[in-house]
Amino acid sequence: MGTNVIGQKVNVGGTELYYEYMGESIDDPTIVFDSGFAWGLENWEPIRKEVSSFANMFMYDRANVGKSENSNKAKHSKQNIVNLRTLLQKLEIKPPYILVGHSFGGVNVRLYASTYPEEVIGVILLDSCHEDQNKKMVPLWNKELQEDYYNGFQYESSISEFEESLEQVRGVKTLGKLPLTVVTGGTQPHHTPEAWSYWMSFQKDLAKLSSKSKHIIVKDAGHAIHIDCPSIVSDLIREMVETVIK
Repeated sequence: MGTNVIGQKVNVGGTELYYEYMGESIDDPTIVFDSGFAWGLENWEPIRKEVSSFANMFMYDRANVGKSENSNKAKHSKQNIVNLRTLLQKLEIKPPYILVGHSFGGVNVRLYASTYPEEVIGVILLDSCHEDQNKKMVPLWNKELQEDYYNGFQYESSISEFEESLEQVRGVKTLGKLPLTVVTGGTQPHHTPEAWSYWMSFQKDLAKLSSKSKHIIVKDAGHAIHIDCPSIVSDLIREMVETVIK
């Protein structure tokens, strides 16, 4: 592609998906960003300038999120990664990719990396969801927080599709030797001590997906690590780029 594109839509399977791409060199790796549940791509704004200075940067809104249209197709992770791959192919943004997934986006990029391993050279998970969270962790929250959490599933898809996604990624037991960085926000006071213990165990579990992984806890960040501590996330992406292009 080799150029900056801001604010374009492309028809993917009958749905207009919005994307933004920043990059000048076809020799630079492309960092593909997948946002949290119902989060528009503008959530990456705090790291946009820094990351696009050393790598090609691709962001998009999933169906029924941000500036993308709604779709009558399923909105679980399997469909999400088909949509993303089709979008990248249509735009001729060629692999290999480094995938960065925040929260629910972490589920999507895990599934993408395991389904199309030949296209992915690195994965970064930012406070990623885990397949056991709804069964083991969420019940430990207070009732008000549980209600807020479940009410949020009206904005992109449904709780049933979200849970389908968790089951889809449950089958991803390993990413082999793929470079993997798991990043966890260390300040999340909405958790009870018991729930926090589960969340940390989930994050450690994710780090076991690859034999070339590391787990970083960002003390001063909450769930949105790239917003709370953007320079740390930018540095971790840069470090991943330097690791995979050696």
